[in-house]
Amino acid sequence: MTTALWSIFGLLILLGILVTFHEWGHYWVAKKLGVKALRFSVGFGKPIWSRYNKHGTEFCVAPIPLGGYVKFVDEREGSVPEEDLPYAFNRQPVWKRILIVLAGPMANFLLAILIYAFVFMLGIAVSKPFVTDVYPNTPAADANFPAKSEILEVGGESVKSTQDTLFAFLDHIGDDTQLDVLVKPVGQEPQTVTLNISEWQEPEEQRDLFKALGVDFGAYDGPALIGVVAENMPAAKAGLKQGDTILSIDGVATPYWSTMGAIIEQSADKPLELEVLRDQETVSIRVTPERRGGSDGAGVIGIGAGFQSFNTIDYGFFEAIGKGSEETWQMVERITSFLGKLVTGKLSVKNIGGPVGIAQGAGQTAEAGMVAFLLYLAMISVNLGFVNLLPIPMLDGGHLMYYLAELVRGKPVSERIMELGMRVGIILLLTLMAVALFFDIDRLNQ
Repeated sequence: MTTALWSIFGLLILLGILVTFHEWGHYWVAKKLGVKALRFSVGFGKPIWSRYNKHGTEFCVAPIPLGGYVKFVDEREGSVPEEDLPYAFNRQPVWKRILIVLAGPMANFLLAILIYAFVFMLGIAVSKPFVTDVYPNTPAADANFPAKSEILEVGGESVKSTQDTLFAFLDHIGDDTQLDVLVKPVGQEPQTVTLNISEWQEPEEQRDLFKALGVDFGAYDGPALIGVVAENMPAAKAGLKQGDTILSIDGVATPYWSTMGAIIEQSADKPLELEVLRDQETVSIRVTPERRGGSDGAGVIGIGAGFQSFNTIDYGFFEAIGKGSEETWQMVERITSFLGKLVTGKLSVKNIGGPVGIAQGAGQTAEAGMVAFLLYLAMISVNLGFVNLLPIPMLDGGHLMYYLAELVRGKPVSERIMELGMRVGIILLLTLMAVALFFDIDRLNQ
């Protein structure tokens, strides 16, 4: 499946799940509080599929997959049969209306917690955060950040995966400060590197934030330590053993597994002189790589790495729920910090992402596998819940703003004010969507 098709497929699945869960929150709480729903729609437009339940609520799917809605019995939207008046939304006390409005965003936060908890209970393996290269004339280079190093902490926050590390760095973008990063270079003890990130922003010409910071992440590359020796292969026949560390090949130093592997791959049927560290002593071993089957014909000797390139995240049920809640709250804090930096000008509006960016992310994670897609779904679910709580008319937060004002004033906000707010809300949302879409397309053209 092409990248474009994966993006479309991933976006449809993602939006379908998020919208359904969000609207179900509104619907479920309203039903428990005695408010009658006329329609539960996933998508906008004329329904392409619909079914009615025993209470008369129509459940439908519509062709425009940009959201959804629950239509309640409401006198402001048309005539209501007399027998339905007690169940009309507009006749409910304000505290009920507040709970119904809050239920949608809260459902998104709950979905994120459950997804994170489920993933954490799976016992997933995550790639270690490993810096493969450091770019010149960047904050990382100025701080002598070591290439070929694993990141252990960012700003005092422990990190276990590349994703954790990227988020931990992004928490500090736009800060006028220095950032301490605990790293462990291959074959060395951990050390602290202090980065000056006061000028870290998305660059004009280079669209990669982390290359602008000066670090490039990649697969973990440990020392040339042997963890497995395959039987009846050149390594075993030559006398190599588990626990050996290959120091050099034909006089060329091999400080990393990748260095050693590259030499062996290019040396099929060629005798090699290996200098090996074994039990604190150096020994010489001659081995001839055999030609691997297949078109490339690369040399192999039959050894596996003696280091672990991943961390395992595995929690019990209750601990996973706690960690899922913690992860969701951290995401809320990150979004709040991001918006604050946008408002104060510490962060460029170019960093705003829109539907194209979401579709790309959905496609890439769907193609990568279930776990990657679930983690992305959880992140977008938190974003959707948060955005819906913003005090913008048209959004849940806008309705919540009116109902809180009603609580304070003791009477509802006037229809004229609500109509004016609706128009302002539409303009704000359309403007925000246009800006996000513009920068999405601009990124595609880079």
